Amino acid sequence: MHDIVANSILEAICRLERLSKEQVRLQRAILRHLNPVDRVIGGSMKQIPSGGSMTLVPIQPGQSPKFQVTPTFSGAPFTLDGTKASIASSDPVNAPVALDLTDDPTGQTFIMAIPATAVIPPAGEPITLTWDYDNPDGMIGAIVGNFTENGIADDVTGGTMQQIA
Repeated sequence: MHDIVANSILEAICRLERLSKEQVRLQRAILRHLNPVDRVIGGSMKQIPSGGSMTLVPIQPGQSPKFQVTPTFSGAPFTLDGTKASIASSDPVNAPVALDLTDDPTGQTFIMAIPATAVIPPAGEPITLTWDYDNPDGMIGAIVGNFTENGIADDVTGGTMQQIA
């Protein structure tokens, strides 16, 4: 008889524990619904003028073109913390990239410092740049851009040339 009572009490405690866990899960879901977490969920990437000029720096050896991301947010836009952003290049040897936190503490701009010794095929090399942001809830927001290194232009022989307006 004592074992039956003990088992019944143990079963009741287990049921209460499962119900408590389910209740907490439902309360968290309601809170997320009422107060959604704003986060970076994607965006776009483009090259921007640098060095005080309005022209784009060539994506070639010895140059340092500048890029900028424009994030898309799941809710209200918020000020980004550059220490939570990172940038990576598919070719870190010939096209290394680094965030420009000095000029932009949000981490939305970065520089590709192409060494003068970069080995680039004559037709150029496709480069994939990936910008990641560690959102407040721990989810990672990513923006991916594809660019081509133009390489060093060879002399062109033959053909025609004319001035254009």
